[in-house]
Amino acid sequence: MSSLYLTTVLDAGARYGMHPNWSGFCGDLKYLAFEPDAEEAQRLRQSNPASSFEVMEAALYNQAGTYDFNLLVHRGMSSMLKPDLNSEAFKDLKPGLGEIEKVIQIETQTIDYFAEQNNWAVDFLKVDTEGTEHEVIEGADKTIDASVLGIRSSMNFNPAFHDQILFSATHDYLINKGFMLLNIDYFGYGYPKLGLFKKPDPSLPEQGRYGVLTSCDAVWIRREAEIKKRFTDEKALESATLKLASFCLHNNAPDVGIDLLNAYIKENSEWHFTETKNSKLYKSLRLDFLKYLGRWRTVPDETWSHAQEIYQNIFSEHLDGGSGFYPKLQAMSSELNSEAAH
Repeated sequence: MSSLYLTTVLDAGARYGMHPNWSGFCGDLKYLAFEPDAEEAQRLRQSNPASSFEVMEAALYNQAGTYDFNLLVHRGMSSMLKPDLNSEAFKDLKPGLGEIEKVIQIETQTIDYFAEQNNWAVDFLKVDTEGTEHEVIEGADKTIDASVLGIRSSMNFNPAFHDQILFSATHDYLINKGFMLLNIDYFGYGYPKLGLFKKPDPSLPEQGRYGVLTSCDAVWIRREAEIKKRFTDEKALESATLKLASFCLHNNAPDVGIDLLNAYIKENSEWHFTETKNSKLYKSLRLDFLKYLGRWRTVPDETWSHAQEIYQNIFSEHLDGGSGFYPKLQAMSSELNSEAAH
């Protein structure tokens, strides 16, 4: 396996393990999990394969130092910042869970420090540090400039902690670094008031909006022009394009991923390197988009023809419908599973 086709994710605040958006990724993956809680770090080591999931028992910030760390009743909300118990986040939805049970001392370091010490080329960041996400991202300044293609971070629009930096500052910071906002995980409802959010039928999705929008995950990706500036080597550009397209697909933007691949093929006519097409990164993305575009096969109209054209254009393969779809899907899945076993 060439390291060029290895996807590296750095997770700042890895409590509970790998983020669900990466659970369906079938390419070669190195997941760097940072967790300052010693007990949770040990649990993560025991629960995940060391070959692909590396746990660092360390706290991340925008500088090295010694800081107070507030352990809350709900350990998953513990933070370097003090909780604002009058905020919607604690008062309305998690009453009593934000109380500080204990204050401990922690040593912090930056992502840039660890990346330089370990010679990491980080492709994607996931940040969830309960109020200090902006500072952690600032501490990855050089790493972001060098190699990061996409960032998923928990963000607050209204503060849950005292002295918390909000979404607007982080968004401006990343826009100035050549990123664009891909999406936010907001479905029209925030922290509810008076408990009036429960659905009569829990099997149905929410139809209305309610509550105060306090926080959600936000996702940014590097702009296409910025990718070309940073990846001047042609093979590295192919790899970066595939990685970012896969990131888009696994972060609720498959159409944006397809657009990236289409733009690359339009400019370059084909994937130039046999190593690219033989990589698990390429094969996993090919399978993912087979599943995505194949959804239009049930109604063989102009949209289905367009989906077939897109797949043929990007992967130089026919997208079968009818009785040919599932045998193709199963054969491609078996090929990836066989490679994973070896």
